[in-house]
Amino acid sequence: MPDSTPSRSYLQVWDDTVTLRDLLLSLVITTTLCLGGYILAPERPPLPLMLGLGGALLGFMISAVAFRPKRRVDEEPSSGVNTKSPVDTDQEA
Repeated sequence: MPDSTPSRSYLQVWDDTVTLRDLLLSLVITTTLCLGGYILAPERPPLPLMLGLGGALLGFMISAVAFRPKRRVDEEPSSGVNTKSPVDTDQEA
């Protein structure tokens, strides 16, 4: 995959392409908001869980907006569609 920025190195994480810098920054943002919500919540039973999950969701949304995808999709024209099912091809042999 050629890229216009040759100085960046990319990582594959869960079948997606990311830069190490963006990955680490998004982890720091999400972890900070998640733990901040959990620690700062009053000690009544459901509040730490709910504020921790809310912090994780807010961190995810911030990271999704702040860091754009690095993928590039190249489409190749197909040479034809195979209309036979795998069962049909096994029976012909």
